[in-house]
Amino acid sequence: MTQRVNISLSTDTLEHLDQYAFENHKSRSQVITDYVWSLKTKNQVLRSQMHIDELINPRRKSKKD
Repeated sequence: MTQRVNISLSTDTLEHLDQYAFENHKSRSQVITDYVWSLKTKNQVLRSQMHIDELINPRRKSKKD
C-alpha cells in the first residue's frame, strides 16, 4: 500500500533533489524512499509488524522468548 504525502521544500532543496534524481535515473519519490530506508532505527521491527503485547508493554518479553 502506498500513501500520498505532501512536503514543503525550499527551491534550492528541490533543485538539488531533482538534479540528484536526474543524475541517478530515479524519481523524486524513489530518491526519498531510498534515503529513508538507509536510515538506522533503534528497533528494526516495524510497529505494524509487532505483536499487540509488545506495543502495550515494550519492556516485557513476549511469550515466545
